[in-house]
Amino acid sequence: MNEIKGYEDIPIGMEMGPLELTMDDTFFDERMVSIQWLNNAPLKSQELMPPGITIVNHAKMKFMALPNMKASIWAKSEHEFIKPIKYGSKVTIRGKVIEKFEKRGRNYVISEYETVDENGDLLLRSWETGLYVE
Repeated sequence: MNEIKGYEDIPIGMEMGPLELTMDDTFFDERMVSIQWLNNAPLKSQELMPPGITIVNHAKMKFMALPNMKASIWAKSEHEFIKPIKYGSKVTIRGKVIEKFEKRGRNYVISEYETVDENGDLLLRSWETGLYVE
């Protein structure tokens, strides 16, 4: 594939990731501080992660796949929470560009992300629209 230098070069279907994560104490504690969730004891006692704990990684995946992008301004997102993310599990996130469009002279990219566990079970599906800034 040719180097992606700008918005026009981004192909529909371009993959982002995969990104593999382990839902361990370190990941849990860092995210709880980041989102300022003060009472995490009920989640830990049930060995569950908060819904959407992995969503922050979608932007990281986009920047890794599009290194010439200066910024991506979040415009819209939809998330479908299918199964709980279990504490201690290993998850994989895969993303891809599913659409591009121009509106009012600005370039947008719509990406779809799927998070699966080590058994391949779908846990979370997300669609995110971002303003692509060069």
